[in-house]
Amino acid sequence: MSTRVWILMLMAAGSVFAGDRLLVVHKGDDSLGIYDASSGKLETKVAVGGKPHEFALSADGKFAYVTNYGVDTWNTSEPGGNTISVVDLVARRTVGEIALGQYHRPHGIERGKSGKFYVTTDFPAALLIVDGVKRKVARAIPLTGKLPHMVLVAGDERKAWTADAGSGTVTVIDLRYLRQTHTLETGGVPMGLALTDDEKRLFVTTQTGNAVVLVDAVANTVRRRIGMPGGPARILRGPDGKRMYISLITSGEVAVLDPVTMLETKRVPAGQRVEGMTIGGEEAFFYVSAQGENRVLKYSLPGLERVLLIETAAKPDPLHIWKGR
Repeated sequence: MSTRVWILMLMAAGSVFAGDRLLVVHKGDDSLGIYDASSGKLETKVAVGGKPHEFALSADGKFAYVTNYGVDTWNTSEPGGNTISVVDLVARRTVGEIALGQYHRPHGIERGKSGKFYVTTDFPAALLIVDGVKRKVARAIPLTGKLPHMVLVAGDERKAWTADAGSGTVTVIDLRYLRQTHTLETGGVPMGLALTDDEKRLFVTTQTGNAVVLVDAVANTVRRRIGMPGGPARILRGPDGKRMYISLITSGEVAVLDPVTMLETKRVPAGQRVEGMTIGGEEAFFYVSAQGENRVLKYSLPGLERVLLIETAAKPDPLHIWKGR
């Protein structure tokens, strides 16, 4: 085989995986799906642990870390799972698990700038610091809030917040001293967390409270509650910092909130039990999962005009855009 032919074959093989990919965890299918973000076509499904709920990517984008919650919903007393699946995105297969020992029902997961992963667990309530390379729990920080659901980490990795679905609170954690410092009463069932660009204000969605709670992230105090009917579940800061996108799980809509005026500026239909969201790709499209319809919807920005409907496996939820390799 000539050198030229060999080079052409390598280029062709590489082009198969070129471009943006939409990564979707299917909570009802125990899998991570890899979809072509342009066409919506499913390319690969990778099996993970039981009842996966959230995931995060390694800094180099080669691995996905999927929390295996082990139960369908947060408001049950079942012990659930205690592992994190490690998926090699390049090889497109699961290559291992991280055992969490006594810590059960891992849910929220976020990677800090150091590359460490921060993971919430329900039983016992804790924030775990996980070494993804060594595949082990490095530290565990006990929390007093019940059923910590989602986690958000400051850019400098000195501070973290958890949305405690079981106690109507947000917990503030000092990551330098590995301890809880404040408990903030939000009411309802807090789930989504998002910071402004300067990280001085924290927005919290409370699903049953039908409100977005504004927290002073410096003074650690609740400043304001903004009514948001429809069951606000997740909140995502837009790329320009001028918009907050909110998935409304009860009404099946996506709302847009102006973080300066605190006014809702737009609301569009999206489907049954919408929750997970992401923004990404070369043209910065917006994606939201409709769990009740087994599909993901893709919208153009900033107008939120629907451009694609992606059929998925059962109960799609968390989403990430990945540069295919």
